[in-house]
Amino acid sequence: MKIALNWISRYLDSVPSAAAAQEALIHAGLVVENVYQSNGTDVLDVEVTSNRTDCFSHIGLARELAALFKLTFTMPEVTLVESGEPAGLAVKILVPDLCSYYSARVIRNVKVGPSPQWLRDALESIGLRSVNNVVDVTNFVLMETGQPLHAFDARKINDQRILVDTAADGETITAIDGRSYKLNDTMLTIGDAVGPLAIAGVMGGQTSEVTSSTVDIVLESARFNPLSIRSTARALTLFSDSSFRFERGIDPAMAEYASCRAAALILEVAGGQVAPGCVSAGSIKADPVPVSVRPGRIETILGVQVPLDDVLDILRRLGFSPELKGDAIACQVPSFRSDIYREIDLIEEVVRLWGYGRVPVRSIISHRVPPADNRAAAVGAMESTLRACGFSQAITHSFVDQAEARQFLPQGAVAVQVSELVRKAENALRPSILTGLLRARALNQNNGTANAMLFEYCSVFWQEAAGAEVPTEQRRIALIADELSLVLGTVRELVQRLNPAARLVIKPEDAPGFSSGIAGRCVMLINQTPTDIGCVGSIAPEVMKFYDLRHAAAAAELDLEKLIAAFNPVRRAAALPRFPSIQRDLSIVVANAVRWADISAAINGIDLPFLEGVEFVGTFRNAQVGSGKKSVTLSLVFRDPESTLRSQQVDQQVASILTLLADRFQASLRAG
Repeated sequence: MKIALNWISRYLDSVPSAAAAQEALIHAGLVVENVYQSNGTDVLDVEVTSNRTDCFSHIGLARELAALFKLTFTMPEVTLVESGEPAGLAVKILVPDLCSYYSARVIRNVKVGPSPQWLRDALESIGLRSVNNVVDVTNFVLMETGQPLHAFDARKINDQRILVDTAADGETITAIDGRSYKLNDTMLTIGDAVGPLAIAGVMGGQTSEVTSSTVDIVLESARFNPLSIRSTARALTLFSDSSFRFERGIDPAMAEYASCRAAALILEVAGGQVAPGCVSAGSIKADPVPVSVRPGRIETILGVQVPLDDVLDILRRLGFSPELKGDAIACQVPSFRSDIYREIDLIEEVVRLWGYGRVPVRSIISHRVPPADNRAAAVGAMESTLRACGFSQAITHSFVDQAEARQFLPQGAVAVQVSELVRKAENALRPSILTGLLRARALNQNNGTANAMLFEYCSVFWQEAAGAEVPTEQRRIALIADELSLVLGTVRELVQRLNPAARLVIKPEDAPGFSSGIAGRCVMLINQTPTDIGCVGSIAPEVMKFYDLRHAAAAAELDLEKLIAAFNPVRRAAALPRFPSIQRDLSIVVANAVRWADISAAINGIDLPFLEGVEFVGTFRNAQVGSGKKSVTLSLVFRDPESTLRSQQVDQQVASILTLLADRFQASLRAG
């Protein structure tokens, strides 16, 4: 926001120097990016944060300087003389949720021409070009009050009716910038009985703009829905000083004042007569908001006592009408300070005017550190485990295109899509984390790192069916590497790290994006209670081709919330074994359909007192094994915690396992 100091002088009894104003504003939280000379006056380029909408005007910055320097602030007095016939204009709001108030004043017999020197100088000092006296007044009042205005040529309004409504889908309008814009039925317009005259809150139309031949004008002052203006401006890639302010929120009480102020100035610079009355529709709510602050709370927050007289003085200078009631100060926050609605907001106002530099900095700051909650600890354990296994964390984009989303959508599901007016490309939310990880892997591949090992946790989205009212959102964690055994081993380690009592079982099952027959569901067993936590497998060849990946990849995608729920932060310790273990490796021949998960479950399901663990080693197939069969090698570990095991004791238990496998799976020991 550019403010000219000689313009500011209209509202203050005295004006600080540019250097003093810059320093004061910076210390009060408004960064001044630059100070320069323009048209014989100092201009401050102030970076105003989006919550301080009151400072998007010269009056707003004048109020701020008045509070900082204890100056007297005065609003310009407006005396509007009305004469002639009534306006003869009708205004109707058809979408009150998008426009809460609309007013129109008719000014007849104006003489449109060059602006007087004072008006041109004021606008040019802040970088605005002079157009004509009527348009210049609307721009001057916009920059003065923060309330956008627009002037129409009254004779270009058909049937003298103004309709505030959304556009017809596909309707077009040529704006005053000379470009044609295609509208849709979400965009708010100001129109008449024939069609749109302006894109509401964004830019006027060429057909009704004020020109040198204009005699009568209609002066608009309104309040529009900020989200509506923002979405329209972004969809059309059309931005203006008006849309900038409307989409951030304006002072509701300023609409009527700005209209009167502009009408009075138009009479001054262009002549004419203002028709009696203001034609309006809708209403404005601009009552002060009651907010209280406790002096004791100020001290608690700041760590220093601000004198009560100083607190009351600061709040009074800010226009909050403070009144001490018991142990609290009751304030009435004016409508132009929409950012103030809580006690902490008032405390911030007090300290920024009292001076941040007066808050002492202590060498030791006491701060109670609460213990980490279970959720944070679980996520931390997962991150450290994955990093220890060689994976690097990635943060990828949430949006993908439709073709990419279809690679990972569940059967019958559809992607969650945003409007093409908002995003023309990549307008679907990711249904899987693997979309981003595969992109990242391709990028690493193209930059010389062929086998990037990555993980990420975030939300994914999809709709169970087309037209579903509420999309499904799920928090997941995913990892990707070049080998399936590495991914599978990491998932096992992850599950064990979260809960030592948990055991991972893989059940073969196809999943979107994974190779058929080389994928499965990850089932976590805790006390024999199964929980489906996600899928694991090799990435499908067609997906590899889609991302132009030249090296094989495997991945897992797991339900983050279920993993967090299984987290057991209490670690159990056991003494180191006093006696050695005995390991036996077996290679058994079974049918191809027999799964390792079933073999492992069968062995762990029998009561063998010395069996400490069973691990998968590998699978082998050839003609010697036999058609339709495979050789599965497994490793058995035995240990007696009380004494050294003898081979005969282990042989008996191995024989029991072989008998079980022969009965359950028709397994036999592989010869040779």
